[in-house]
Amino acid sequence: MATVITLKIKDKEGNVQKQNHEVEEIDVLQFKQLMKTVKEIMAKVNENDDLKVLFGSLTNGQGLDDEEADAAADQDVITKAIASFDMLAVELPDQAFKLLSILSGVTPDVMEKQKLKDVMDIYDAVLEENDMDDLVKRAKKSLALTQTKFKFKNFMDKMKPAPEKAEAEVKTKSK
Repeated sequence: MATVITLKIKDKEGNVQKQNHEVEEIDVLQFKQLMKTVKEIMAKVNENDDLKVLFGSLTNGQGLDDEEADAAADQDVITKAIASFDMLAVELPDQAFKLLSILSGVTPDVMEKQKLKDVMDIYDAVLEENDMDDLVKRAKKSLALTQTKFKFKNFMDKMKPAPEKAEAEVKTKSK
């Protein structure tokens, strides 16, 4: 069930209209846009030592030694970036509002014209509709299942003799 928020939108003549907007659980397109924005944020973080420290604290100092650690750190950063909107608003305001826009479905130009309290209502609605920890856990579960299936398939492929080798063995046994 969507969370309804009320946006105040001014037209060119200065008339203010109230418009209801439903914030729903994110879809695949929003997720893709979210990942692109997170990549932009991480590029900015890597360019600035102060931001590296900030994001280092967000990831609880996790090392990035292997692919599993990288994936866990990426998911942790996404979850904590959403949960720490206020820090992003200070350090990376454009990306923070872009992130909130993606997750809420409210266009950036409309969001920028809202009162801060109303923007925080949008933020609260996004958090209410999207259990980010649950989404991350679900993604991990699907990834683990996929890895298991591929490992089993690779194992079975290794157990099968190559067609040329199998034919040679049949010919050898028939002589």
